[in-house]
Amino acid sequence: MKKKNILLLLAASILLLSACSTQTMGQAIDEDIPFNVKEILHKEKVKDGIILLYTTHQKNGQGEFDAMAAAYLKGSDKNGWKNEGHNHWEHYENEHMTVYTDDFYDYDKEGKLESRIPIIFGEIHNQDIQKVEVAGQEEKFEEAAIIEKKSGRYYFKMGDFHTARGLTADGKEILKQKQN
Repeated sequence: MKKKNILLLLAASILLLSACSTQTMGQAIDEDIPFNVKEILHKEKVKDGIILLYTTHQKNGQGEFDAMAAAYLKGSDKNGWKNEGHNHWEHYENEHMTVYTDDFYDYDKEGKLESRIPIIFGEIHNQDIQKVEVAGQEEKFEEAAIIEKKSGRYYFKMGDFHTARGLTADGKEILKQKQN
């Protein structure tokens, strides 16, 4: 009888532990993001998680295309990961570069805002663009990170920015575009 109780206790413990297992970042990306993540472009560490920049393959009435998206994954490898949203993608055509802005909000369990995470990002189409600078309301430009992948060139910067400009290697402005 003791052996049977020990086996039942062991089986219950295994079930309980497996139910409490933490979700890996890969599982959060695969299972929590409602779009097919085609390519991860960039991961930016933030206070309680990461901002994930990625592409997704979509289609609409005009055909199929790759669109850019960003997600806020909250957590850690130790405590597990969860997609906190907000789960939409952006796409429009531009011959030089695209400009997208987004804000992620992190709330505590009582619904109180803990942090706001603004970002600006986009894809660079014009090969003459060697540098991307972004600006906020004061129009003070700061350099954005350029991300080079097999699929293309992209840029990313955290902060309250709404304007991006593409520059040649010698600093000549090719395009200046505002996101409303």
